[in-house]
Amino acid sequence: MTWFFLACVTALTQAVKDTFLKRALGGIDPALVMFAYCVAASVFLWSFAAASPGPVIVDAFWPLLLVGGTLGGVTYWLYGRALAAGDLSLTLPMLAFTPLFLLFTSPVTVGEFPEPAGVGGILLVVVGAYVLNLRESRHGLLGPVRALFTNKGSRLMLLVALIWSVGANVDKLGLTASSPPVWGAAVYTATALALFPGVAAGVPHIRRQLARAPWGLVAAGFLEAVGLFCQMQALPLTQVSYVIAVKRLSIVFGVLLGAFVLREPDLGHRLPGALLMVAGVFFIAVFG
Repeated sequence: MTWFFLACVTALTQAVKDTFLKRALGGIDPALVMFAYCVAASVFLWSFAAASPGPVIVDAFWPLLLVGGTLGGVTYWLYGRALAAGDLSLTLPMLAFTPLFLLFTSPVTVGEFPEPAGVGGILLVVVGAYVLNLRESRHGLLGPVRALFTNKGSRLMLLVALIWSVGANVDKLGLTASSPPVWGAAVYTATALALFPGVAAGVPHIRRQLARAPWGLVAAGFLEAVGLFCQMQALPLTQVSYVIAVKRLSIVFGVLLGAFVLREPDLGHRLPGALLMVAGVFFIAVFG
């Protein structure tokens, strides 16, 4: 069960990383937070890549990296604003919609078609999202559904999940065009480069802002690198779908950290909703 331990470490590092980012967003521009985080992650990832065997890089690597870096820049720009706009325990669970969107984007991008059993997972994700916002049922039966779109943080993170459903397929192609360590390091570097023009042109007092939480951003980048490293170690040991399903436990960890570290409210609804969404992810990953 080594793979299960490694996947759990990946899930935990993702949730703790987002907690660091959420705290940093209290006094730093979201675009600057995500740029600094991506730079830190790329530095650690390149150190991991340097210790790995040299990959064979094919010609397709460079156009894939251009696409992956562009998508990364857009998604992390949205990601930072989503975390800044909403509670961690409401925004992170929206990432459970990524495998749902993959059921529709994978056939178009890489020719992978879902099994009928994946519909059960879709229903669990949707029900979990409803329970997550159950407090809004006081505004009617459709109140929790409307909350997904009226809550700015949830709305932006839903958009992140949609774009990531495309980016995940680009990552899959990028891995075959190089190697997991090199692709991870390269795509985070490309993402940072994509974010840089907006940061340089639109964020004032960059040094002063970074001085407010330098070690938190470094810690977030380190945790991202460790999480990806553990994920890459786990993937050869079992089916990819199992690793990704366990990784989505980060949603539950994020809800718990939001409640106990960031003092976010309504754990009674948000935790059951997150658990249902993770169950749906597992069902899609294993049977869909």
